[in-house]
Amino acid sequence: MYGRAMTSAISTTVENGIATIGVDRAPVNALPPGDWAELRDAVAAASADLDVRSIVIEGGKGRFCAGADIRVLTEPQDDPAMMLTIVADAAQAIRNCRVPVIAAIDGPSHGGGLELALACDIRIASPEATFSASGINMGLVASVQSLVHAVGDTRARLMLFTGDRFDAKLAESWGLISVVDEQPFGAAMAIAESIARKAPLAVEANKTALASAAEMDGDKHRELMTELFGTLAGTEDHQEAINAFLEKRPRNFTRK
Repeated sequence: MYGRAMTSAISTTVENGIATIGVDRAPVNALPPGDWAELRDAVAAASADLDVRSIVIEGGKGRFCAGADIRVLTEPQDDPAMMLTIVADAAQAIRNCRVPVIAAIDGPSHGGGLELALACDIRIASPEATFSASGINMGLVASVQSLVHAVGDTRARLMLFTGDRFDAKLAESWGLISVVDEQPFGAAMAIAESIARKAPLAVEANKTALASAAEMDGDKHRELMTELFGTLAGTEDHQEAINAFLEKRPRNFTRK
């Protein structure tokens, strides 16, 4: 086990193949640019660590991320789109991450926080969690493409044009979140532990295939799947999975 605090707001702990990235900027985890940059770097560092098999991002009890610290926007800016860019960079680091990233959401996921959640592969929320595409409430635009991909055009328009808050039950029915659970962090960790027990090369290949599914036509994606399948079929980990299944014993994967 090792832990490393990156700032007063962002911390990373790795144990048993799971990296937990904590966000702690009271009272609602509204993050200034420096914290977004630290979050981006924390995800990239965890992705580069081949001992990491899965990642959980959590914001603490009753919180997740209320987006960007709006007070920053009252200050003179050389780049008016700076805040959009730094949030987008953090979200892209999650999408580019080698392993699955799970969001444990126990409170507001608004604005940049919604973009953060949408970038994650799996989203677990408590019944108290709320979701808002709140850019329009500040006279801005954000989260359009990622929201359309998550909930579809019609529902994305409702969220983007109103900036209203939507509860976890509705968010689950729309497919915005994966699961509603009273203990989202515990549920997220259980999923992370399950992923960490799987063959890591296969997990990574599945993430690659998923990332490409919306961008490739059917024939191209089939070619990618054939390539990935063929590569994995020749690995020692594939043979280990078969042997362990037949011998009814735990698997021991080595990334080979």
